[in-house]
Amino acid sequence: MILKQDIIIALSKKLSLPYTGTEQDWDIEMADSSRINEFIDLYHQYDLAFEERMALMSLIVASYDDYLNEYDLSVDYRWDRIRAMLSKDKRYFVELIDYWSLDHEHDEDHIFKITPLMRTI
Repeated sequence: MILKQDIIIALSKKLSLPYTGTEQDWDIEMADSSRINEFIDLYHQYDLAFEERMALMSLIVASYDDYLNEYDLSVDYRWDRIRAMLSKDKRYFVELIDYWSLDHEHDEDHIFKITPLMRTI
């Protein structure tokens, strides 16, 4: 999913992210596992534009994958909220879900930590 630069800039400002403008994969490079709850709250509390919502969901998923890796977990209590958000607007998040699901990869050594969870959506 290609995120528009003006959306990235606006969201980076709202979230006080260390965005420099040189990031190639904004959502992955700005992911912060310690701020997942904050990102989820922002997703629910503010009237975000469609593209901001898309970018924020990308950031949430990347941050959650980082969290699972950092603590060597397969899931935690926040997954139910994230799954519900993705499922509710699945038609908009198909590309994001497909990216993290790695449907054609069967070797568990070549998948993301979040992949088994994303495959359930």
